[in-house]
Amino acid sequence: MHRHYIHIGIAGLSIHDADELKKTLQHITPDHFILQWNTASDPHLDCLLVYEYFLETEGIQRVLKNQKCPYLCISKNDLYSNQIINNTLALPLQNTQILKHWFEQNVLNSEITSEIEEPIFSSHVQIQQSSEHPYTINFFKEMLHPEKGKLHLYDRHGTIAIIDSAKNLAWLNKDRAETGTDFSFQYDFASTSDLLKVTRRETQILQDWLWNFFWNSPSFAQIAPEDGHYKIHYWPKPAHPLHKKRIFQISACFIQGAKISKIAEQHAIPLLTLRQFITASMASGNIEKINAWESRYRTTEPVEKTEQQNFIKSFFGKLRFKFGF
Repeated sequence: MHRHYIHIGIAGLSIHDADELKKTLQHITPDHFILQWNTASDPHLDCLLVYEYFLETEGIQRVLKNQKCPYLCISKNDLYSNQIINNTLALPLQNTQILKHWFEQNVLNSEITSEIEEPIFSSHVQIQQSSEHPYTINFFKEMLHPEKGKLHLYDRHGTIAIIDSAKNLAWLNKDRAETGTDFSFQYDFASTSDLLKVTRRETQILQDWLWNFFWNSPSFAQIAPEDGHYKIHYWPKPAHPLHKKRIFQISACFIQGAKISKIAEQHAIPLLTLRQFITASMASGNIEKINAWESRYRTTEPVEKTEQQNFIKSFFGKLRFKFGF
């Protein structure tokens, strides 16, 4: 059974109330769901828990507008405790069934969550396990050298594309059914007959196309290391609409310089997916290995405190403006 990740944002709650809600939600959530706790500013929320005084702040309203995720407003009112009225839960909470019902209806049963959190690459993908292959980062650097001229990319299925690194262009074989490749991938200088196998009237940006082509080549995941510090030079442009959210999440980490295992642990991203990202970035010339001290990526814990401080400043700023003090 696949394990689904639920990303829950928290804003404005005291440490005590946040911890109590976390424990309750962990207890009532089925085992095949994994809860991930984030700040309200996280761009990949599936649910938001927000204290009532923060609900109308500009920051929270912007989050709800952009994310379009279900939210639960938390209040403290003994008169309405153990009830959820108009998406507002009153504490203290003794009857967890009330929260369980709301969470199941609004979050766990959401089609969006189940669709996006399916593993991008199955662990059962048939990967050719071999240490004897030429596909290193230097292999792709050599392939993308601007003085190479036009190159013919091909594999056991035939022509893939003609590329010109100096112009950053690619011309594709439109008759090719395969969207990726395997360890039969090779390149050579393009001949006149090779040029006739591609569509010259339609061009692709070479770096963008290469990234997506190797992202769709699961066999190549093994060429990337299982760990290490890496930094990408620019944000990739994913073509697959259902993968964009995850790819941008990973990109936001590696654009700062980050360690593979740290991202996997903090964001609960399968190592296979991260290695596929590294591979696609290697193939498109969009990555470099860095030293540990060059990594700028940090955990989200300090950010959470900063975000909550910003919400508090915004809230009391509005109070001062409204009441003139």
